[in-house]
Amino acid sequence: MKKLVFLLSFFFFTSSFAQVKVLKPTEIIPIPEIDLFKCEQLFLTDDVRYEDMSPEDKALVDLGERDRVLEHFYGAACSWYCGGIISEVTSSSALSAKYAGENAHDFSILNAWAEGVPGGGVGEYLLYTLPGESAPVTIVEILNGYTKTKKAWKNNGRVKRLKMYYNGKPYAILELKDTRSLQSFNVGQLGPFDAAAPDWTLKFEILDVYPGDKYDDTVITELYFGGVSPH
Repeated sequence: MKKLVFLLSFFFFTSSFAQVKVLKPTEIIPIPEIDLFKCEQLFLTDDVRYEDMSPEDKALVDLGERDRVLEHFYGAACSWYCGGIISEVTSSSALSAKYAGENAHDFSILNAWAEGVPGGGVGEYLLYTLPGESAPVTIVEILNGYTKTKKAWKNNGRVKRLKMYYNGKPYAILELKDTRSLQSFNVGQLGPFDAAAPDWTLKFEILDVYPGDKYDDTVITELYFGGVSPH
């Protein structure tokens, strides 16, 4: 009898696991080796017109407008967010208010979410809530680790594997490379795209980490989405 129970348990466990896709990045784009602080300042300020900038500052702005990583955070190109809506971003824990979960969706390369439990944060998660009317999600893009500087990236932990849940159910495991780059994952089409539908959620749980050289904290700078644009 015990053997039968074990076999049935093993069958249901393996069947459930088999339904969870393991996804690897379909695209990896390194962060340009430039002054990110200055780049963000130039894009987010209205004090100085482009025509009045120094040649060096103009070069930074020009780079931001044609580099995909910087363009998404600081440029004005059309994207999933023309029709995609995030109602709320929360986290299971945070190192402090400075490293809150919503930092993982603030479109800044300089801020980040850092989990706040002892050790590497296995089991901690980010939870995104979207309304039914939001455009469907087909791409998850992640800046893994504390990417604002090379030193911060090396000193802090990075995610090795993220478990993705769709409306509370396991959906996929994202296997991240240990690189200071933007990593894109094709996840299929998620979301009802129906204004009459209820809110839906995407959850990302830390399964495994790359340890930092100095700190135990595991960090995600950005986790945002791409997909079907209404334009």
